[in-house]
Amino acid sequence: MRQFLLIIMTLLALGGCASESCDKDVVGILNPNQTSAKLLMDYAKTAVCKTDSTGTAKPTTVDEERKLVLIYDLYVKARSYAILNKVFFWLSLVSAVAVFLWPSLGVLLKDRLGEREWYKSAIVQTTVTGIAALMFAFYSQYKDKQTYTENLMRYAVFSDKPVDELSQKVIEEIGKIDIGFSFSGVFDKKEDK
Repeated sequence: MRQFLLIIMTLLALGGCASESCDKDVVGILNPNQTSAKLLMDYAKTAVCKTDSTGTAKPTTVDEERKLVLIYDLYVKARSYAILNKVFFWLSLVSAVAVFLWPSLGVLLKDRLGEREWYKSAIVQTTVTGIAALMFAFYSQYKDKQTYTENLMRYAVFSDKPVDELSQKVIEEIGKIDIGFSFSGVFDKKEDK
């Protein structure tokens, strides 16, 4: 019975979003096929660019504009990390398949490769494995940076702090993000577990 009531309450709450009481601009930005950073950026733009019931734009304050620029700066960074993350994700998959299939290539392509022995070399196999490990390390690095930046965007979007105080926090955290690639970050995670 409790589950039934919970389902009914959830449906009523979701039904409210389809009604006139829900801001159509906010509903318009909801799309599951986007990054969190894109959603947060669209929400920040919607919040600053609201209109009143007559359709005229409400005047924005300098602080609202500064907060939007701060959020947009984070969005640019998160988007860059998302692109790098996707690139290294696919390179990781390709290299993982290469590591998995490399020993079989000698058997499957024996007639085509002929007398070329390089594909059987331990050096080549080790190099392929090393490249795969490097791709996974880059993927992990950029995924962490993307997540960290998106969390910082969440903080900035939903914070009630004054823009001056918020910008100082963002500057400090961006400094931590922009340190660059580090293998120590990858190894520290394993030691923490």
